Amino acid sequence: MMAMAQGIVTLFERIEAVLTRTAIWAACIVILAAFQTFLIVTHQPWADEWQAALIALEAPDCGTMFAWLRYEGHPWLWYGFLRVLGWVFAPENVLWIAALICAAFVQGAILFASPFARFERLLLASSQYVLFEFLTVSRGATLGAALLVAAMISWRSRWFWLVMALLPMVDFLYGVISGVFLILQWRAGRLWWPGIALWLAGSALAAFSMLPASDMVSAFNAMAPYGGEGTFAQHIMGFLRKLGSLPIPFQGGIAPQWNSPVFPIEGFAWLIMGALCWVLTTGQAWQRLLIAGFFGFTLAMSLALYPLGLRHLMLGAFVLILFVWRQRADKQPQAQIPRASFQVWLAVLAICGISSATISSIRGFDSAPMAAKQIEQLGIANNHWVMMPEWRAPALAGRLPVNFVRPDEDCTYRFVRWDYVYSPMESPEAIEAWAVKTREKLGKFYLISDFTFSDFPEDVMKPIAEIPKGYSGIGYYIYVVGEDLPTRPVSFTPCSAPRTSPTGAP
Repeated sequence: MMAMAQGIVTLFERIEAVLTRTAIWAACIVILAAFQTFLIVTHQPWADEWQAALIALEAPDCGTMFAWLRYEGHPWLWYGFLRVLGWVFAPENVLWIAALICAAFVQGAILFASPFARFERLLLASSQYVLFEFLTVSRGATLGAALLVAAMISWRSRWFWLVMALLPMVDFLYGVISGVFLILQWRAGRLWWPGIALWLAGSALAAFSMLPASDMVSAFNAMAPYGGEGTFAQHIMGFLRKLGSLPIPFQGGIAPQWNSPVFPIEGFAWLIMGALCWVLTTGQAWQRLLIAGFFGFTLAMSLALYPLGLRHLMLGAFVLILFVWRQRADKQPQAQIPRASFQVWLAVLAICGISSATISSIRGFDSAPMAAKQIEQLGIANNHWVMMPEWRAPALAGRLPVNFVRPDEDCTYRFVRWDYVYSPMESPEAIEAWAVKTREKLGKFYLISDFTFSDFPEDVMKPIAEIPKGYSGIGYYIYVVGEDLPTRPVSFTPCSAPRTSPTGAP
């Protein structure tokens, strides 16, 4: 084992010697920067990305945006960032510009300010987590990754405490990570009480901005009529499969598809992730305890509240990398096996990152642009549109001037308002009854979904187009309901408008 580790370290040192040549190092940086920029500019945002953009850009004022966020379960900082950019740039450009700003900072910090060797920096910058997951797919994690890296480079300055105050305002898990960093600062004897007060103030503002509305429904509860609740054992196994997808995060595995466990290793590779956590925290008892605590907390959260996605657990892997960053920055000695293990893992992550980015570029990340183009070609955009389930609607609303109808409540929406349970999807009979009832209200209308609705009479629901899946794994199916009926003119209020009681009181 020691001989193998020494061989890996020696190989990296030889490559490092090549990268000390200024021309070669500069060429690598230019190529990486160009590739990252290409990925961001050509990326096709999916529904979750557009959801945040529509909330941020279409709210008439900040008070309304905060009211809409009560149905999101996320704090305000990413939405506020997008809203500010929307004052300067066209709505269709805001997402990629936000990602590009964050990417410039993250990649610059890794390449020029991190304590790693040059080859390690290139691998980290090209990794699945950095190159693709956090910087190409534009969401709160993009801003969160920038703040995590900012915490690393400001570790011993007063600016660190501002970063700590901002982290909880990105997402709850980033707030948890800020707590992890504060424990490490406490162990190093560097707590600054004004900074702690600032962090508490930021955490309080984050908590206030994500207070749930009384009628909020989580995505998993919303889809319970269709998919069921899931058993305790299923939730445990689901978590382990996601954890097992972290050490080699080529999502989908032999059938590449984003946001999917890595088949066929996901069933046992959580042991590899555990081994990585153990080896890379050798001699760092508090880091070892904290990384175990983070994954333990996400498990508890998945069991008690709702199952966290693979992209959420990736934060734990990134924190582990940042722990090694701290070890190097603090000039703590690393044994050969931990050093070689980290280098091999970086190489694997870079292979996954470049491969995923290439596949996404060739296949297209999301197929919503093709669905929008199909709708325009059919000339049916200016009709009644219903999305079932609603959560894919933002991907089309961000590209088309379409207001989707929620016929059960006589209202329209462009982004998802999480206050609706998809009871019509509990059975084929319920779907058919819902379709018949809705066509009586709207006349002819068009239904779009990422689910297939088959075996229905064509006079009830007729398929007219199928859009193949992109790398996101989401396809679209378009149906016409009540094809022979005239379209009835209706006028509905937005679903996001303030609700009133029957007496008219709010």
